[in-house]
Amino acid sequence: MGEAGDTKNESGEKMIDYPGAVDMLLPTNYSFDSCAPLSIVIHETGGDMTLESVHSTFLATMRSTTFAVDLDGRVAQYVPLVRGAGGNCCPDRDASGNLLCDPYWYAYIQQYGNLNLCTISIEHCNNSTNSLPMTQAQTDASNKLILWLCQRYKLNINHIKGHNSINPRSKPDCPGTFSFSQLATYLQGGSMGIPYGWKDDGQTLTAPNGVAVRLGFRDYVLSHGWDAGNYPLAPEQGVTLLEASNPGLGGGDQQVFRWALLGYTQLRGVFLEWCGQELAFVRGQLATYYPQVKTLQAEVDSLKQQLAATQQPTGVDPKTVAERLSTIGSAMSNYNNAIQQLVTQPL
Repeated sequence: MGEAGDTKNESGEKMIDYPGAVDMLLPTNYSFDSCAPLSIVIHETGGDMTLESVHSTFLATMRSTTFAVDLDGRVAQYVPLVRGAGGNCCPDRDASGNLLCDPYWYAYIQQYGNLNLCTISIEHCNNSTNSLPMTQAQTDASNKLILWLCQRYKLNINHIKGHNSINPRSKPDCPGTFSFSQLATYLQGGSMGIPYGWKDDGQTLTAPNGVAVRLGFRDYVLSHGWDAGNYPLAPEQGVTLLEASNPGLGGGDQQVFRWALLGYTQLRGVFLEWCGQELAFVRGQLATYYPQVKTLQAEVDSLKQQLAATQQPTGVDPKTVAERLSTIGSAMSNYNNAIQQLVTQPL
């Protein structure tokens, strides 16, 4: 494990990652030097009923987990996220040395050997048999912590396992009463599904770039596990044509995000638009119009040069030139209008 001493930043301050967590960081020799946070492992304490009791047990045994959640909803952090806690090694094996753990862990064991080097561990205070139902305060605090971790490291419910998935023989009752179905429902949606780094005041969801998401678009983002990096490029706006590739859809409200497009109509409500189809259509239209515009522009430039060459050009009928310019101008106007519609149509 690492060197002895408290984990601190360059200013000498202790490193608490999770906002609001109680600082119970252990000396660095209670954890590993690095961690690739690829999964979350859920534990229940099997007897320690408070954060303070968990901390005392860790100090006495030189064991550790990254976090613990108390029955009263408090969260403590024992190991910084840049380090590996000591709660998840090693998987059970049979008498022949064959792995007994969930096959989910095979690839991680092959790559890392020690699962503490690729997991975040969370204890939940419970009695000696892990049989107490989790309190609502404990459930809520655990949900928020796990959601925060999932958004930070781009994890989902498939990356969250119980301790018994690693140790089915030695820890069959851990994590006891923890409800993975409840957690899955929570992570899939609900008012707390705020992307990491975004802010929500109950009415307006604001991305880190300061652009707001409101009303039905806000509800959609909160309930669909929205990636924090998929921030809006501009506020929502009313458009006469939601999709140039699907004119039958008509107009409505629309908001453009980095790699998504949300639309709204009275008939359909909020929906995810088909960005790839729309992009292909618009590119095709631009490929058709752009060469024609370039040809017309070249003719206009040539005629302008001829007119500029002399006040009364020899062999050039000014009336003919004027009529030609008028015809070209009309044609260009039509093409420009078509291109303008495509350019102003968000992708």
